[in-house]
Amino acid sequence: MSGAAETPLPYIIVNHKNKAAGESIPKWVNCLLEEGIGEVENLAAYEGRYVFVSRNEGNNFNALTQWKEGFSPELDFPRLAAARIEARFLSGVSHPDHEYGAFFEALIRAASDAPWKGAVREDDFWLRRRYFSEDENNPDMPGNTAGQTPENAELQTANYPPARESWDFLILVTIEKSLFASQLDAVFRNTKPNPPPKRDQVNAANRVKDRFFDGF
Repeated sequence: MSGAAETPLPYIIVNHKNKAAGESIPKWVNCLLEEGIGEVENLAAYEGRYVFVSRNEGNNFNALTQWKEGFSPELDFPRLAAARIEARFLSGVSHPDHEYGAFFEALIRAASDAPWKGAVREDDFWLRRRYFSEDENNPDMPGNTAGQTPENAELQTANYPPARESWDFLILVTIEKSLFASQLDAVFRNTKPNPPPKRDQVNAANRVKDRFFDGF
């Protein structure tokens, strides 16, 4: 997996769950949008737990609602765990199959198939975002305005045509850190790559495993 990540378009939040009732965006959602999953894990509410967020985006609110209602921690957490494990092994690596050999594919398959226990669905939320076409030649083009009040954000983006709007659904799932670590250790033990990786590939995988939770 390689290639530069796309720069996200600037946007404003035009609607969100319970906005009509006067409720604000939860702190975990703001942390996720502004700083990422690591900042959510730093919240006192999730101390001692790893945080995972399942996301789905689109234009069909009813279909996204059905997806949300059908989400099951027991059935869907393995996919979330495998994706985060994959991201950890891909960090700083352009060609994982070359770096780790058959171990990489076998590991992701084992993580996806593992009977993970202890995942808890904590919360869910949805947003309606309006994205704006970016004008690279205009130095006043707004950046991500999610942290602003709707009134100020609307004023800042008033001169820029909307590119699109979409719904963004989020489901927050957590798991106790030591429980996740013990199950991950079992996944590592049960990973049986074929063909066996070369010595340098084994060493590369072991380096990641030995420091797996650094920056996880």
